[in-house]
Amino acid sequence: MAVNKQRKEVALDQNTISILKAQAEKQGRKLKNYMEHILREQANNLEFTDEYKSMMDAKLEQYKKGKSLLMSEEEFKAQI
Repeated sequence: MAVNKQRKEVALDQNTISILKAQAEKQGRKLKNYMEHILREQANNLEFTDEYKSMMDAKLEQYKKGKSLLMSEEEFKAQI
């Protein structure tokens, strides 16, 4: 299975690189693999804002009452 990956350059100071390298070695990983791992973890730790949660709760209540969940793009942008 082919995975579509994208390359991005990241510039870090030498002190940061040294710290990351030490942490990677503690986990038995290469530096690049460790950096990809922690970035993937951070990307997957998505936390929703209170405003977003309130908006979604209101939408669910509308749905339960049988009201349409459809709205215009302008309405959506105004709510977020």
